[in-house]
Amino acid sequence: METLNRIGGVTLKNIQKKILLITTGGTIASKKDRQTGQIHSGVISGFSLASLIPSWKDFSCEVHDLFQLPSGHLTMSNLRKVSQIIDQAFKEEKCTGVVLTHGTDTLEETAYFLDLILQNNGPVVLTGSQLPPEEIASDALRNLQDSLQVAISEESKDKGVVVVFNGKIYAAAEVIKIHTSNLDAFGAPGWGPIGYLDEKEVVYKRVVNNHVKLALGNMDKESKVYIIKFALGMDGCLIDMALKSGADGLVLEGFGRGQIPPEAVGQVKEAVNHGIPVVLTSRCYEGTVRGVYDYKGSAAQLERLGVILGNDLPGQKARIKLMLALNNQMSITEIKNLF
Repeated sequence: METLNRIGGVTLKNIQKKILLITTGGTIASKKDRQTGQIHSGVISGFSLASLIPSWKDFSCEVHDLFQLPSGHLTMSNLRKVSQIIDQAFKEEKCTGVVLTHGTDTLEETAYFLDLILQNNGPVVLTGSQLPPEEIASDALRNLQDSLQVAISEESKDKGVVVVFNGKIYAAAEVIKIHTSNLDAFGAPGWGPIGYLDEKEVVYKRVVNNHVKLALGNMDKESKVYIIKFALGMDGCLIDMALKSGADGLVLEGFGRGQIPPEAVGQVKEAVNHGIPVVLTSRCYEGTVRGVYDYKGSAAQLERLGVILGNDLPGQKARIKLMLALNNQMSITEIKNLF
């Protein structure tokens, strides 16, 4: 780790702020090859990235170059490492806030993982970018500077883990990536942001109360949980394949309120009968899974078979929660209560 120590001409209140910047790669740390036009992830160090931000003179900072990876290459083991570093930094009072730079592809999963794991810490802010820092109109430096502003703000205490992107602040439990390339890449369908930045002012409009906290659990075993997304006319062959591959749990993305094709019900029943926790989510962006219909493949029927309804969580976040539950050796009943 390196310490950037340019402090001067600012208020004592901000000088006392100590930020830990953890970098993991992604587009925000990338460069474009001028010959091929292709982007190479994670080639800019965290210290080099931080040195470009004028506001670094406003507070002290420690930079930890942890990974230099596209976020699609990260594993649960990597996320555990991140959570342990953050937890230890707060326990040892090395920082008053954390900013984690991350590739946008799986940023929402890491944010939700940290929100479930971290206990009563200071502000933890995740951000990334859609364009490399050296590109014209890149969002990298603005997102990073906004994130630092959120991390040092007194208003950010007790807000849980948040994602800062394009001037908006999102709760980790609600945010998802909504656009492949647009600079306004993240949103919280059905909820909206919990706050925003206005110049250097951090404004929160509401608070998300996430009382669910989980331990890391057994770190020697990485639970295998597969997401299966259903479409018109599909059968249950993917469930069969997942079971044969040693699945510890399944997350199903059904239609609407949580329906799946009737041809897949038999395999779902087989998974449940083998003690495999099966969580049902919807492929819709908004709304909850609920048993309002009663026919073969409906959420009501699946719940009677023992399937766990995933409430309003998208499949990728339900998977994170289920993996942590399995690592903590929770029973089916405990997992059901968790969701």
